[in-house]
Amino acid sequence: MLVDIFCKDGNVVEAEAILRIMTDKGVAPDIITYNALLDGYCLRGQMEDAEKLLDIMVQNGCEPNLKGIAPNAVTYTTCIDGLCKTDRLTLARQLFTDMQAHGVTPDVFSYSSLLDGLCKCKWLDEAVALLEDMEDKGIKPTTVTYNILMDSLCEAGQLKGAANFFSDLVSRGLQPNCRTYTIMIKGFCKEGLMSEAAQLLSKMEEDGSFPNGCTYNTIIRGYIHNNDLSNALYYRDIMVSKGFEADADTFSLFVSLLPSGN
Repeated sequence: MLVDIFCKDGNVVEAEAILRIMTDKGVAPDIITYNALLDGYCLRGQMEDAEKLLDIMVQNGCEPNLKGIAPNAVTYTTCIDGLCKTDRLTLARQLFTDMQAHGVTPDVFSYSSLLDGLCKCKWLDEAVALLEDMEDKGIKPTTVTYNILMDSLCEAGQLKGAANFFSDLVSRGLQPNCRTYTIMIKGFCKEGLMSEAAQLLSKMEEDGSFPNGCTYNTIIRGYIHNNDLSNALYYRDIMVSKGFEADADTFSLFVSLLPSGN
């Protein structure tokens, strides 16, 4: 617990000290302890230390095997996530392959971590293929998994692909959340399809997924970018009435519309 707390706080030095105290007192760290420290290293981007710790785990008899499949999946996923966050995607992909070669089945978190890394590097074709592989293996994507891919597709201007995944999400019985709708609204705004964005905002409320400040700021910026100040102000008034405020980007856009010196 102490190792985990220090690592979550980003203080891996203290976590390492606890591990040394454990060892000195004859208390052997188990795979859960090692996983906590691995997570700490990965969160800080200390991947060389993470790799060394994996070697220590093996030396101390904590090598991943089929008897501990749940923590082993966590161990691999932690490393994959850390590699993706430090832009070492090639190693992350290799580790994803290795875990399966060692008989450890990737779970939804393993897939989502790698999917997020692929999307951030704009390897969208491979990301889509990974989602299909995930479904072929019988692992159900979550709404978060779809959000990751849809957001990247919208950013890349592939609105049709994002819309297809949105429909697929609903057809599979998953509930779109506020972020799901906001991603699609942002995609419509980017393409200048403001009528569709407004319709989706209304549908969102009808479905019981209520817009937040990010949603309103997104559609307001869309109207400003599409030279429709009237609707931008309309949604600004709704946003304020619901207790939300313009964020820095939206505020800057409004200011840029003012005449010089006003």
